[in-house]
Amino acid sequence: MRPEGRRRTQVLRRWIAVGALVVAVLACGYWFWLRDSALVAVEEVEVRGATANAEQVNEALEQVATEMTTLHVDDAKLAQAVAGFPTVASIAADASIPHKLTVTVTERLPVAVVKVEGEPVGVSADGLLLPGLDVSGQGLPEIDAEQPKGGRLGPEGTAQAVIVGGATEGLRRRIEAVGFDEARGGVVIELENGPEARFGGGADAELKWRALATVLLSEEFPAAPYVDVSVPERPVSGG
Repeated sequence: MRPEGRRRTQVLRRWIAVGALVVAVLACGYWFWLRDSALVAVEEVEVRGATANAEQVNEALEQVATEMTTLHVDDAKLAQAVAGFPTVASIAADASIPHKLTVTVTERLPVAVVKVEGEPVGVSADGLLLPGLDVSGQGLPEIDAEQPKGGRLGPEGTAQAVIVGGATEGLRRRIEAVGFDEARGGVVIELENGPEARFGGGADAELKWRALATVLLSEEFPAAPYVDVSVPERPVSGG
């Protein structure tokens, strides 16, 4: 190629590069303008999954969500809006352009109660207190634990909550008493029309309940005062 042709090619390439840069800058500026524009403002908020304190949770999320756009959703602000509700474990937002935002709430529901200053307070399966939640008439078992501090049960109380939370609804309704006794290995549960169940610590709660259910249904295990499922692979009955 002749020198003049090479120079023309180089100049053309420079102009193409400059043009591409200008287009990129304009596109970027347009995007930042559009994502916060009223053209995509959140006008409709649908909250799913909230059953406990539903009205208050919905109101808190809607108030924050309507300050956003469907192209600029701030998950941290949404989570902060419901941080004061212990029943809310997490939230997930899904925007539908141009104006709708769907917020799905994952709840932390009570599996038991504990007495705080003589009054029953709901407890989640991870040992977190759920104050302000009406737990009357739900038939939840009561955990025998020391007075909670900082909104959460201590290690022994938490282990009880974890084990109770791992039970199926049918077995949970059969719970008559829950306690923690180191001499008997840890969490101890008395069942209606059943043996005393010894669970050990709070780990593998669902596996332990499945092991216990297998024992209760099995004809190979004689009636015994207690069944130890602290090692779920090897349940032991004793007397």
